[in-house]
Amino acid sequence: MYWFIKNNRLIYLTAVILFTAVILSCNSTSSVKNSNLKDKHFNIPNFIQHEIDSLKQLNPTIKKTVFKDTVEETKSLPIKNWENEFSSFKSIDLNKSAYTDFIKVDTLENVLEYSFSNPDLDLSCVRISLDQNGNPHMISIQKKVKNNLYRTSEILVYEKNKFYMVEKNQDVKVMGENYYKVLGQF
Repeated sequence: MYWFIKNNRLIYLTAVILFTAVILSCNSTSSVKNSNLKDKHFNIPNFIQHEIDSLKQLNPTIKKTVFKDTVEETKSLPIKNWENEFSSFKSIDLNKSAYTDFIKVDTLENVLEYSFSNPDLDLSCVRISLDQNGNPHMISIQKKVKNNLYRTSEILVYEKNKFYMVEKNQDVKVMGENYYKVLGQF
């Protein structure tokens, strides 16, 4: 009789675990759908990830120029890590809660322009140019950060199948000014 009670407990425990797993898996699917539905503005991280995946497959040779203050170096090479190369672009998310009440969207012909009314935010302006089919083909982003220790301004530009650029000016109180620019041409 003891073995029968022990097996019933085992069956009961297994049923509870399976039922819980089914319920949780159903909820997680709906939360993924809900997270996609809550994107009010253009989803830059998704767009950049799509470009990264495409570039990984194509594996193009890039003419990459790096400027550091007054020094410049140019090489033609395949990019090994597109995730790293586009990390500055991918970190820009217009759907962050910090931007919610401060975004103004203007549409001029084939350009979406996002401006930000709060000067304390890191983004100043985001422009997304659309092709004749309404697909994004160019993104430009202006960022700035200012606090007691440093001041930075950054410009990011990506034009599909043409080029990408990351330009940054930084002024750190104790260390002085730094400038760098990365330009990759397809």
